[in-house]
Amino acid sequence: MLNISSAFEGSKDAMLKNQIEEILKRHGIKAQKIHIERLIKNIEPISEALTPVLLESIVLENLTIGESYFFRDIQTFEKLRKILKERPSWNILSIGCSRGEEVYSTAIVCNEAGVECSIKGIDVNFQRISQAKVGCYNFWSVRFLSKKQIEKYFDVVDGKYCVKKQYRHNIEFFHGNILDAGHSFLGKHERFDIIFIRRVLLYIERIDEAIQKISSLLKDDGFLIFGAGEYFPEVLEHFSPAFNDVGTFYKKMSKQSEHTEIKTIKSTFLGRHKNLTEIEKLESVKQQEIEIAKLLKKTFEGIELEERIKLVEEYLSKKAFQKAYDIVKESCKKYQTNYLLWKYKTLIELELNNIEDAKQSLQRALFLNSVDDEIWQIKHALDFRTKLKK
Repeated sequence: MLNISSAFEGSKDAMLKNQIEEILKRHGIKAQKIHIERLIKNIEPISEALTPVLLESIVLENLTIGESYFFRDIQTFEKLRKILKERPSWNILSIGCSRGEEVYSTAIVCNEAGVECSIKGIDVNFQRISQAKVGCYNFWSVRFLSKKQIEKYFDVVDGKYCVKKQYRHNIEFFHGNILDAGHSFLGKHERFDIIFIRRVLLYIERIDEAIQKISSLLKDDGFLIFGAGEYFPEVLEHFSPAFNDVGTFYKKMSKQSEHTEIKTIKSTFLGRHKNLTEIEKLESVKQQEIEIAKLLKKTFEGIELEERIKLVEEYLSKKAFQKAYDIVKESCKKYQTNYLLWKYKTLIELELNNIEDAKQSLQRALFLNSVDDEIWQIKHALDFRTKLKK
């Protein structure tokens, strides 16, 4: 006999799922299935009271990245200080600016460098943009700053750390999506000297389109800034590394100015294409991307454990297993006693069907932490996969 109540609950969940997926699609955002299911479970009891606007706000708050802090990836801001010396004024855009920590960090660096700057921040999440406009933060956002820095940059008001007035000049925040056709917040022919897009492309479906859009918003000698450890071969179609270390800074430049090592890789593979079939050409292009990715990965050495784990988790969420594996292998060498890295290494090796390597990684993970249920679940999956291969 059909359980009418259960059927009704199921139909509500299906409707919510469709609405959420439509919101994500409209904004070009990726989200892991488990996160969508968790959100549906949480909001299902109040679903009848949710207006389309409120539901969209909840989805964007819960399924887009929002965690940040002042001077995140400190090496990035050290490099920023170097390039700011090149000219007296800068027009800057922060895409995915969240609650504004990146924007205000940039304003502080510009102020200390003695240059004029105009900064715009944009985010798809209306609530975070509202918080950014206020410019007051909990301790979590300033947790990596020294007492001297906090006293210099903030006024403490009712337990909140509020950015001082001198660091708020020429700053604007906008709610929106950079991939939308029109941008009312941009001047008709406005172009930027610097665009930050850190920890954003991991959540965008159309990376090629996003990079092309960003390129069109940058001046010819403009800089594009990624997060530490991020690398996307697609960016090399429009940009060249701004520093010799092939790091987080890229410059919009001509092909003639392309990074020497990357130019060599491309020309080598281009020469091979002359007498290849279409299938062989595709394989050659894929191998070229792998070689470039290896080159870009050189910058990963200086990233701390917390950032490494976040990057691995982000790549796992989008099923970019090879990229996650490149990071986790290198990280296991540097942090040999971190069980979480070895657990992820086992999981990725299982996904890549590297059974023997997975067995060795699993032994290390179990030795370091034998009480983690997920490790035992991975062991069962590995045992099952091993039996299937026999």
